Amino acid sequence: MLSREEKRGDVTAELSGKVAAKLRREFTLVAMEVWVDSRHRVDFVAFSPGIGGRNCALEHGKFVFVEVKSCMEDFKSGHGLTFLGDENWLVCPRDLADELHDRRLLPLGVQVYCPDRGGKLRLAYDRGMRGTESLRDDSTLCLLWSMLTGSYSIWRTTRDVFSDCHEAVDDAV
Repeated sequence: MLSREEKRGDVTAELSGKVAAKLRREFTLVAMEVWVDSRHRVDFVAFSPGIGGRNCALEHGKFVFVEVKSCMEDFKSGHGLTFLGDENWLVCPRDLADELHDRRLLPLGVQVYCPDRGGKLRLAYDRGMRGTESLRDDSTLCLLWSMLTGSYSIWRTTRDVFSDCHEAVDDAV
């Protein structure tokens, strides 16, 4: 029989796999276990450029911070509730999401995703702050640098993020 810690690890690994798959489908750059500063690590950070020319698209891109929590003990551990992105997701089992909602513990500015019966992540609760400024303090450059140098792993999921840069170089030659 699995210990409590082993079960918790299995739930975290399963949820993390679902998060990685969803982010890699929807975003241009995805990094796991990112240190955004000396005190804060985020389970996942994803980035997609905005619209416009090369500089504008990168400067106005969107960063999503994702924290994965397997149980109430994990949620209350004091580690990993870094919600400082343009969007912030908490990914957890549905029973934990419901308990957090019922106990009014869902953080402001967070969208809560849970696996549905088919295993896909679905929005369960939305405490996002529509119409207000982002919770992000760091610049685009700072967060991209953290994704590249302060993460366990990173995936470039499309070439779109740098395609304008390559075209500009090709045109200059």
